[in-house]
Amino acid sequence: MTANEAGTVTVDHDRLVELCAQAAQAAGADQRAAQALAKATVAAEGAGNTAVGVAHLFDYLRSYESGRIAVGAEPEVLRPAPACIVADARHGLAQVAFDAAFTDLVEATARLGTATLWIRNAYTCGELGYYPRRLAEAGLIAVACANSPALMSLGGSATRVLGTNPIAYAVPRAGAPPFVIDQASSQTAYVNVRHAAQAGTALPQGWAIGPDGAATTDPDEALRGALLPFGGHRGGNIALLGELLATLAGAAFSIDAAPFDHGSDPPGIGMFVLCLSPDPFPGAVDRAEHHLQRLHDQHAVRLPAWTASAQPPKTIRLDRDLADRLLAETRQR
Repeated sequence: MTANEAGTVTVDHDRLVELCAQAAQAAGADQRAAQALAKATVAAEGAGNTAVGVAHLFDYLRSYESGRIAVGAEPEVLRPAPACIVADARHGLAQVAFDAAFTDLVEATARLGTATLWIRNAYTCGELGYYPRRLAEAGLIAVACANSPALMSLGGSATRVLGTNPIAYAVPRAGAPPFVIDQASSQTAYVNVRHAAQAGTALPQGWAIGPDGAATTDPDEALRGALLPFGGHRGGNIALLGELLATLAGAAFSIDAAPFDHGSDPPGIGMFVLCLSPDPFPGAVDRAEHHLQRLHDQHAVRLPAWTASAQPPKTIRLDRDLADRLLAETRQR
């Protein structure tokens, strides 16, 4: 690690994957799960989604120790229909279940033009964009949604009834990283509210309600209350759609899922992935990229990571305290 100004350090990409895997194994993860989790964690950092990167890794570590994630869980992959794949995580990692189903999903999509994947009985998915990004790297178009333990109000409810239920999609690009959109259906991610409570900073208006159902900017009150969907009831409708799709194969509804950050019960949540092959439409990927480039160049549309290098980052910059905390976890082995 190389120390920088402003309290950060620069870490080699592969070294950071190694450290994250070591920390996961120290917490009880088997080697397969540790590697899958480490790669997804560093991918989130490299994509700039730091809230679900290394900072979120510690939720996984504590969950292994408390039993919220099953150690050594072996996913079961089912094919209830030719274009339908179900990967039961068996209370292990969504990343491991995705790996187990990945080849079947890609092959089914290539053969049929479209295929769907459901992951059920999983711990929280981490960076949702990780999953469609990997499929876009294989030349496919993918849309994903997931649910999570209940943290958000819906339709004016004063209590938590939905998770932050993110949605993500990815489109392949020739000679460049995929175009990826990944967002929560809440005004902000739960981990951001938790960070604000730790830092003692106020929340913006419209992010949350307190336990009494009244709007609040106090992060501690928000943690006892509920987050709000983006765009009012419209965002809530999208979150509910994500809930229904993600749980279709038997995952726990958000309101029934155990918390991801305390207790000893696994959340058992779900994910839905729709995968499309552009092959039936010759030139479709180039046409989409041309349109996105036009939006960027002619209309000043800010597109996520549009100018990113075609190669993954060789180094990752981390907050120094976060890096020290990660190193401390690896020394527990």
